[in-house]
Amino acid sequence: MKFKEKHLLLSIFLLFWCFASCFEQTADITIPKGYDSNQISFKFPKNWEITQDYYTPVVHNLFVETAGDALVILQSYQSDLAEDLESFSKSFSASSRTDNPIGEASLGHKFEIIPKEAGYEWIREQFEISLLGVSVPHRRIYGTKKIADRQIFLIFQVATEDYSKAEPGFRLIRDTLRESKTN
Repeated sequence: MKFKEKHLLLSIFLLFWCFASCFEQTADITIPKGYDSNQISFKFPKNWEITQDYYTPVVHNLFVETAGDALVILQSYQSDLAEDLESFSKSFSASSRTDNPIGEASLGHKFEIIPKEAGYEWIREQFEISLLGVSVPHRRIYGTKKIADRQIFLIFQVATEDYSKAEPGFRLIRDTLRESKTN
């Protein structure tokens, strides 16, 4: 097979994969899964998966992913080492521009403080991810609160058009996140 043919087949495969994985399913919260480790516990939709869980006494980093492109990132730090929410959200946004594995993320062009809810402070960011010349509007919602001796940061990320499908899962995680009783 010639180089051009291989390149074309790879491009078609990548486009198919991207479009197939970009269809967000509604969060299934009927019988949620549970997480209880590393000083925290929470519930999450049964059609979502924990794909990364890294813990040290200084930092905890956990990813919960959907079958589409929505993502929940939980990061926690010792309270005395944690940034404030505004600094955290802007530095996270800047670093995600260079750490994006597929496509290119724009620098958040709109950050807004949203009302406190469920014991969290919140900031919403609007940005875009571009792939092959197509830009898809996204949002990240950053929340923070103190649990035990840790400052918890939640990051909810999803394509703007799919927010209503992921929002029940985001709310489930937010509302059930607490200090673990087993640790």
